[in-house]
Amino acid sequence: MNSPPTHADAATPVPSHGRRKNHLLWMALGAIGVVFGDIGTSPMYAIKESLHTPGLPATPASVLGIVSLVLWSLLLVVTVKYLQFITLADNDGEGGIFALVSLFKSKVAGASQRMLHMALAIGIAATALLFADTLITPALSVMAATEGLALITPGLEHWAAGTAIVVLIGLFSIQRFGTAFLSGIFAPIMLVWFLVLAVLGALQIYHAPHILAALSPLPALQLLEALTWNQRMSLLGSILLAITGAEAIYADMGHFGRLPIARAWYTFALWSLLINYFGQGAWLLRTHAFASHDVNPFFQMVPTALMLPVAMLAVLASIIASQAVISGMFSMASQAITLHYLPRLTVRHTSAIERGQIYLPKINLVLAIGCVLLVIGFGSSDALASAYGFAVAATMTITTVAFTLVAFFVWRWSALKTTLFAAFALPLDGLFLAASIRKLPDSHYLTLLISLGVVFLLVVWRIGNRHLMERAQRLDMPVTLFADMAAERTDLHRQARPAVFFQHLPFPPDMEITPNALLRQVQLTSMLYQPTVIVEFLTHTAPRVADEDRIQMRAFGNGIYSLRLSFGFAEPPHIEPIIEFGKKQGWWQAPEEIVYYSGREDLRMGTQTHWPMLLKWPFFWLHRQDQSLDRALKLPAGQYAELGIRIDI
Repeated sequence: MNSPPTHADAATPVPSHGRRKNHLLWMALGAIGVVFGDIGTSPMYAIKESLHTPGLPATPASVLGIVSLVLWSLLLVVTVKYLQFITLADNDGEGGIFALVSLFKSKVAGASQRMLHMALAIGIAATALLFADTLITPALSVMAATEGLALITPGLEHWAAGTAIVVLIGLFSIQRFGTAFLSGIFAPIMLVWFLVLAVLGALQIYHAPHILAALSPLPALQLLEALTWNQRMSLLGSILLAITGAEAIYADMGHFGRLPIARAWYTFALWSLLINYFGQGAWLLRTHAFASHDVNPFFQMVPTALMLPVAMLAVLASIIASQAVISGMFSMASQAITLHYLPRLTVRHTSAIERGQIYLPKINLVLAIGCVLLVIGFGSSDALASAYGFAVAATMTITTVAFTLVAFFVWRWSALKTTLFAAFALPLDGLFLAASIRKLPDSHYLTLLISLGVVFLLVVWRIGNRHLMERAQRLDMPVTLFADMAAERTDLHRQARPAVFFQHLPFPPDMEITPNALLRQVQLTSMLYQPTVIVEFLTHTAPRVADEDRIQMRAFGNGIYSLRLSFGFAEPPHIEPIIEFGKKQGWWQAPEEIVYYSGREDLRMGTQTHWPMLLKWPFFWLHRQDQSLDRALKLPAGQYAELGIRIDI
């Protein structure tokens, strides 16, 4: 691949121009409901938090500067960087950081251990940052919306946090049912939400048209020039709130396609957001409320008669925005499991039609507890907003770095072209990242600590698995050697029943190691199943693998076969291809004939290894969360046996 695709539209092709046009329209409407949910709720708190910048002059010039900064941030980061550049990097139609990492690994990382480690570090950092972002986004969005309800009746502000907790508990409680029953109303609600944003803003602009002076970048530059360095960083940390959710544009590209997302942004979402932000600025200029310490221009510019329906709509929009990031976390966690960044956690498919609709109970429980604790600990959206932004800015920076690597090493962009992009994007990301780091002391480094904690667990899991593979290599043997030894043994009973032995450890693809379960079974029973089928799951760098390319078979003689099944990083492994392939080979007639075997380590906390306790206990706990293969693959309990081996760590 020497250049990015000129049309990265992942939407399903349709035969006629008219049907394609209608299809793109519906996909664009769907994108409004899902892709822009997070960025669409930012007007509830972005301007308000910017006004709270310490030392910000309470003048009309500050209002013009803030609105101008929001405008140019949306244009440069979302419109130019993401839609014009980042979304070019589609991996067979899929977007997101793992798509970038897999694209990079498929072309470059295999030839360089340093590149492989770089790709691994990017994947681990992105997973940790998304987890931190998913913890804070629902709490902040829902709290900001419920505080709007408190404006309707004085005295209700004390109930805002409690109401937010109830909404969050309800939101996480329905995750196990899937979002299929809600997806049909997501787009209409968000469509109404964006229309309300535009109408409210337009009314205020009509009464104070001089806010349009903020279309020029000069007010933004003049405001930044008038502030000290610390004040600039604090202000930019609040401006960052206006572009949170930009990463979803790339992450959800595989669901909607680049073209529908771009059309939805350029024709509707961008204009609605800008009109509302300018409307908030117009209201502030008209009322001179910028001097107040508790001003909330988004809700206060709403007419009194419309306050209740707008506040209720804000709660619904915040729920949809939260649902989008929660679903994104489920999707990324599933990909991380497939790529061996995480243990095999339970993954439940909530739709028989849409494979992407999944639910991870343990991830959901951790997110629910974390969100509730954040609401209790911070108590208001103002306090929580200080903790928001770091994960977003860091993820944006990592995405830019990964894109630059792909552009240079995979697409073979010239050094000049790559440097020009990096010179535009990296300083922009670096500025927002520095601003978010400047805000960390205000939130007691919460986001950074969450991210580092997740990074630590992911690294421990990788190190622990490598340790187990090293131990397994001392006990196991190559499949060729096992087949030769089986041929020489005259005492082995050939059992005329098919058996499948899973390789449960993620050995490198160039190694063909006999599964420990097969060695133990032969050792204990002196019996060799006919046929004996060794199955190893490999993760491909593409999001999906075609059925005709999924299985590679090798015959070793004496009824011993090896099957290597390749699955894309966006599709979970399953046994249906094995069953169908075996039928074609004549190994079995029905799935009920098969016996399944797998190995599993029985970890014991010993003193024989040089592992520090700081690594032992977390890996021991993570290994306990690792789901057995029979549950992960939904194997029949009566046809499955698990053979364990004791390992001291």
